[in-house]
Amino acid sequence: MHVARVSALTVPLTTAEQDQVYRAAETVGKDVDDFMRDAILAAANDPFLAALDQAAETIAARDQDDRIQHGYAR
Repeated sequence: MHVARVSALTVPLTTAEQDQVYRAAETVGKDVDDFMRDAILAAANDPFLAALDQAAETIAARDQDDRIQHGYAR
C-alpha cells in the first residue's frame, strides 16, 4: 500500500518538543515517523472525541425538538 505524505500534517515543533517525541519513540521501540503516525491515528480515532461529536449533534437536534411553542405573542 502506498502511503502519501501530506504536508498539511506537518507541524513545527520546538526543540524541547522534538526531544520529547524522540525520547517517547525510543522508549516504545519505534522510529519517530511510526510513533507519530500511530499517535495521530490514535487521536483521530479516539472514542471520546466521537462521543463528543455525537453529543453535539444530539443536543442540536433536541434543541429544535424541545422548543416550546407558545402563541402568546400574537
